[in-house]
Amino acid sequence: MPSLFRFACGLVFALCCQFSLADSKPVKWADLQPDAPALRASIAKMDQAQKMRLMRAVQQREVKSMLDKGKLKAADLTANDIKLLKEDFADLNKLIAEIEQFEKKRTGEMITTLNNQDIQIDGYLLPLKLSGKKITEFLLVPVIGACIHVPAPPPNQMIVVQYPKGFEQTELYAPVTVAGKLQIKAAKANLALADGAADVPVGYQLAAAEVRPYVKPAAASK
Repeated sequence: MPSLFRFACGLVFALCCQFSLADSKPVKWADLQPDAPALRASIAKMDQAQKMRLMRAVQQREVKSMLDKGKLKAADLTANDIKLLKEDFADLNKLIAEIEQFEKKRTGEMITTLNNQDIQIDGYLLPLKLSGKKITEFLLVPVIGACIHVPAPPPNQMIVVQYPKGFEQTELYAPVTVAGKLQIKAAKANLALADGAADVPVGYQLAAAEVRPYVKPAAASK
């Protein structure tokens, strides 16, 4: 009876996993961050000269901020810096303020509609816990080499993945596909960065039903 019970439990678990995977929603990393379609549209409508001017206005703000904070001395300004500081970008102040406000939101907020949803996402793993040769917990990031160099990605671009079954990584830096239930849950992941180990804030966690090597989708036939 115990063996039959274990078999039944295993069968139910397998069926549940299959159902979860079949119903998982494919998402991209951009889906994990807030967006501002109207702001993007207004910038997209600019011609190249207007976009270049907007970039210079942003650069001017950065130079002024560095001067105000003492990170840059007036004596260290280049000829281009001096010319930049003399330019008038007053008409762009409102737009730049909107961009700065959105940037704070984009890098700091999670997508609440994805909480407790079964998702499927591709990325690169950084091992956190091992069981023998298998990785049972890892940090999933959108680009290769993320967190190796400072600064680390924002919290909404990192996911702590728990996978008790374990995943044996056969190729270093190879992308993977992860499927499971996503949760908005703050955590700290201790990672080795370029200047030493550090705890990096993570905004999402995922209980994985499956972790598999990434397979590039076949090109659509014409």
